[in-house]
Amino acid sequence: MKAQNYSNHVRIHPLFHYVGLPISLLMIPVSVINLVIDFSFGSIILVMTSLLLHLLTFLTRSYAKKNQDRIILSEMRLRYYLLTGDSFSKLESRLTFGQIAALRFASDEELVSMAKDAASLGLSSESIKKNIQYWNPDNMRV
Repeated sequence: MKAQNYSNHVRIHPLFHYVGLPISLLMIPVSVINLVIDFSFGSIILVMTSLLLHLLTFLTRSYAKKNQDRIILSEMRLRYYLLTGDSFSKLESRLTFGQIAALRFASDEELVSMAKDAASLGLSSESIKKNIQYWNPDNMRV
């Protein structure tokens, strides 16, 4: 696997992004057109099924991402504590989740100083990631 860095850290899951999501999105207008052409009980069920499929596709992804966000926050609290012996809560209250998520890519050597800079200077998540010298890969993301 290629070493992860700023230019290649975005995670695309082909089965979700290129198959599941497009199919669930495409089914909605196709089923509505079918309902207009042939108004029947079967067509109504097809529209409802299409909407349900898209809802389930969206919900499964959003639940996984929300759980991942909680794991990232816990990971950052633990890393910061292990590196400094202090609670992360002082900085956490001054950082957005996007900044915290970006900081997780920083190596242990640069995490503390980057977190303080991000909080005091209000750095964007993109600028945090661009300034990381030693990338800490996250290959287990959803």
